[in-house]
Amino acid sequence: MTTQPHPLRRLLLAVAVTTVVVAACSGGAAPTAPAASLPPSASAPPTGGPSVDPGAGGGSSVGGNPGSGVGGGGAIVDPTPVDPAASEPAIVIPKPGQKNPHPVAPTKLQASVDGRHVLVKVSWWSGVEPCNVLDSVRVDRSGTAIAISIIEGSSDLDAMCIEIAQLKATIVDVGDLEPGTYTISAPNSEATPIQVTIS
Repeated sequence: MTTQPHPLRRLLLAVAVTTVVVAACSGGAAPTAPAASLPPSASAPPTGGPSVDPGAGGGSSVGGNPGSGVGGGGAIVDPTPVDPAASEPAIVIPKPGQKNPHPVAPTKLQASVDGRHVLVKVSWWSGVEPCNVLDSVRVDRSGTAIAISIIEGSSDLDAMCIEIAQLKATIVDVGDLEPGTYTISAPNSEATPIQVTIS
């Protein structure tokens, strides 16, 4: 004589299996930083080259096709877009002419040195386009101090954008530097200044 499992036991078993499956599926989701505590910004893949802002007093606005000049000392800069859900920034390029331009605060600086040529990957938290668009990058140099500022704006001031934080980055081509040790910083930000030594 065979006995059938009690209906209540079958129900409890089904609930337990469903709970395990739901927990496994939701456990892989990456947390998102709260949008309210983060500065605004932009998105797109790198192209173009450096251009000098004539009214900037020696500073330059840089857009970024770094080419293949990576390697040497320092962190390697990967100019290709990656999955933002994996805590990697989406690479964006400057789109000059945005409305209401304003500085944003970078969170991280990473340098790549190839001989005397230096590239800097600047990361920051931002919002979505068209509300938050990278307008320009300003590079100011005084002796061995290099300051990088990120400027964002909006391509449509009347646009309604979802409030979601995005980690973004841009590649800044600092150019060829003379031998010495340089300090690269992002003023008025939480990004830790970095040092690059050119021999």
